[in-house]
Order: sequence, then C-alpha cells, then structure tokens
Amino acid sequence: MTGVLGFSFPFDDWQFWVVTAVALAAGAWLLRGLRPGRKRRRTRRRVSLTIGGRTPEK
Repeated sequence: MTGVLGFSFPFDDWQFWVVTAVALAAGAWLLRGLRPGRKRRRTRRRVSLTIGGRTPEK
C-alpha cells in the first residue's frame, strides 16, 4: 500500500525493524535524563595538590 508521500514502509524487511529498534533505544537513552526524581551523580573529589606540588591555602 502506498502512503500519502508515494512510498510505504518496508514492514516485512528485517533491517527496518533493526534500525527502528536502534532508533528507539537511542531516543530512550537521550530522554532518560528528563525523568523527574532521578539520582544525581556523586560530585568528584577535588585534588588537594596544585601543579607546583603544594597544597592550596584555604
């Protein structure tokens, strides 16, 4: 069956389903950061030495 734009999706092709699954997984991975109540990553511990090897004054 031909769609409005003159083509139809190849629903019987396995490659169509593989690419569709990959695209859905990528979209879910990108949208996972928008979920409310997600846990934040721990802040990284700051290094106590400077380039010269001395501890910084506080």
